[in-house]
Amino acid sequence: VSGPSSQPFPALAWGRVRVAGAMGYEDDRDRDRDRDRKGDKKKKRRSASSESAERSREREKRRRKQQQQYVNKNRGPGTAGGGQSMFWDGFQWVPRADSSANDVNANRKNRRLYLGNLPYHLGVTEDSFSKQLYETMRDRGMCNDPNQNPVLHVWFARDKGANYGFCEVASIEETERALQLDGMLVLGVPVSLKRPNDAVNPMGMIGGVPVGLQGMAMPGQGPMLALPAVQVTATSPIICINEVLKVDDKTTADDYTDVSEDMKEGCGAHGKVVSVLIIRPEHAQGRPGLKPGDVYIQCGTTDDATKIMRAMGHRKYDGRQINMTSFEESKFMTELKPLA
Repeated sequence: VSGPSSQPFPALAWGRVRVAGAMGYEDDRDRDRDRDRKGDKKKKRRSASSESAERSREREKRRRKQQQQYVNKNRGPGTAGGGQSMFWDGFQWVPRADSSANDVNANRKNRRLYLGNLPYHLGVTEDSFSKQLYETMRDRGMCNDPNQNPVLHVWFARDKGANYGFCEVASIEETERALQLDGMLVLGVPVSLKRPNDAVNPMGMIGGVPVGLQGMAMPGQGPMLALPAVQVTATSPIICINEVLKVDDKTTADDYTDVSEDMKEGCGAHGKVVSVLIIRPEHAQGRPGLKPGDVYIQCGTTDDATKIMRAMGHRKYDGRQINMTSFEESKFMTELKPLA
């Protein structure tokens, strides 16, 4: 039996310390493993992010190459060989309209608008009107380039009792869209935006409705009344775009991914996009109403869908005009959503 001087308790205490040390060692190893696992997850996330970024870069290179080929193909023989200025329209890089003097003068009549009922008495000026028209067109997605004012010049008649004027717009397409703003409120007063009587306007279509006869003089008649403003309004948070992707035997999984990301980026800049569904050949089998290449965009609200349709509905994708229409939400949720 050990005497008091043998002091067994320190040995026991040392044993506890040793056990505690071993447990601490195990804890350290567990923490190291946790850090390794977290590091692996971060690496995977970074890898996925890098792959996505690489796809975006490759997609961007293809776009620029295609657009440059388009510019070179459509450049006239007398055009300088320098590169043409481009702008991003939400889906693709588009060449800016040539603003040389000859081209501007050639179609000036078709780019002019008559302004009526201008509120001179409230202090409207050429500059303030130009700014308001530009901002209204930009907010409604009517500008070819949202960062550039398409209103080139505004002139107000200053004769006694006059309350009219004219403005010149950069392109025929933007002029057509500006006609939809007939009745726009300026300082609380509705201002008429119509075509001058001397305009010779080719018939166009906006939202499926023929436009372009506003203010044109007919033989033996006065100017025609302006058609009511055509403004696209969604009836559902679901947008259908027909045949965005031309599907064939060469279509790859990356092609579907590219279209999906393009829709999220381009349309998502104007309204909340919840999901994007692209119809694939296997989806269309046994479902007569579905076509491969069609895209269905689920928006946050019907208001989001309206904003997207107004901003992007007149754009082109892959050089082809797109057509956005509303799609029944209940049908999408029951028949199409499960395909995603």
